[in-house]
Amino acid sequence: MQQARAIVQEIVQEIEQRVFDQPPDETLHKLFADKKREIQDRIALDFSRGIPHARVARIRELLGSECLEYLDQSGFGPFARKGRDRIERIYRHLACVAEMYRYYEAEAAHFAHRNGCLEKIKTELIEAQISHVDEVEQLEKRLKTREMLIRLVLEPFEQALSEIMAFLQATQLEVFLFDDDRFLAQELKTDGHTFIYNTGEESLPSLPEAVSELRFDEVKEISLNVPLSVEDRHIGHFRITRQAAEGFDQEAWKTDVTIVTPVLGRIIEAYRNSHETKKIYIDDLTQLYNKRKLNDQMGKLFKQFKRGDKQLFIVMMDIDRFKSLNDKYGHPVGDEILRQTAAIIKAMVPYAYRYGGEEFAAIFYGYSLEETVDAVEKLRIRIEQTPYSISGQDFHITMSAGIAEFETHMNSVMDAIDHADQALYASKQDGRNRTTYYADVKDRLSEDASRLRQEMLQLRDRLEQVHAENKRLAEQLKKTKKSA
Repeated sequence: MQQARAIVQEIVQEIEQRVFDQPPDETLHKLFADKKREIQDRIALDFSRGIPHARVARIRELLGSECLEYLDQSGFGPFARKGRDRIERIYRHLACVAEMYRYYEAEAAHFAHRNGCLEKIKTELIEAQISHVDEVEQLEKRLKTREMLIRLVLEPFEQALSEIMAFLQATQLEVFLFDDDRFLAQELKTDGHTFIYNTGEESLPSLPEAVSELRFDEVKEISLNVPLSVEDRHIGHFRITRQAAEGFDQEAWKTDVTIVTPVLGRIIEAYRNSHETKKIYIDDLTQLYNKRKLNDQMGKLFKQFKRGDKQLFIVMMDIDRFKSLNDKYGHPVGDEILRQTAAIIKAMVPYAYRYGGEEFAAIFYGYSLEETVDAVEKLRIRIEQTPYSISGQDFHITMSAGIAEFETHMNSVMDAIDHADQALYASKQDGRNRTTYYADVKDRLSEDASRLRQEMLQLRDRLEQVHAENKRLAEQLKKTKKSA
């Protein structure tokens, strides 16, 4: 494209040089000479009968009255005829000058107008050539961009991000992803799953609100916050930053970012889906998130909960008498019951986990206690009323649940999980197939725990006594053998 621009410029310079360097036109000289003779003949005819007043008026208009005050015929008095002839010749010569001046002025205006038109045509031709070059240049740029986008999808993750950074002249790219489309999506916040890719030193980003439209934040640098979607699924957002040099075109940069964003979303989604760490968070049997994911995710959510004013509940759930059912009908039946139960739980709670064995967990964020209890009760009744058809045989199970609320004074997520476990234990004690809220039974659980501790202390004392008696009997038996 630079070469094309240079060629156009050379053509323009050659045209201008040819125009300015061309030899004088002999036809034009002859035209002016003929016109001069025509004017002289016409004026001579006018002056054959004396000095015409019209000619004097034109001379005065051109030269001014002061220049003619000495030529005023009335000021010569009774001069000789020779003096009058001289004055007449002067007037005749001035009339020719005035007439030629008017002619030259008109011709000059005509040539100026024609030259202006030619200059305008030249400018339009040049602009048309430059515009054509610009169009070709823009087309070439778009083709290169499309080639890059196609290539990015096939390249390794790190290399693809490096090319995107270079294309956008960015200094830092921060990506904030949702773990699940439903998880915290109501407020468009991430769960803290972030990564940074930059050209300078790495720094930990703040966790911003996700965005639903493009927007600029200008401080010392230019940052653009962009929603990140794949096939109309909002998977998170990213913040890209670059230096704002003089003459920086924000709109052009925003257009480039918009072009790259769909491909960036697919690259990040593919990277996340293929990343090996995802496998350690999924339970193979039920395909729910596992206990490891619960602890990791809830730690991040707990920090967010402590900064806000919404309630957060943890629910622990357990299939009643599952061990007996598993022992009686075998593990294949037990595994299928776990799979079907997991599918029901996943469909009826905001976020579900398999905690271990026949125990499941659920999270309710932004729900009131009444809404949480109502949702868990609906789930419990649904499981109770659902026939599990396995190998032509129907099975019916029940489920017990315990609910605990996260409280700001708690030191860790495990405090709330322990409370939910204790509430689940109370449901089991009270006959199973029920839901218990920890705050409703914590006093009783405290008494049970105190009584259990006392019983354990008594049992320990009894075990020590038995141990001492066994030791005494062993020594007595040893002595008896020696004496025998």
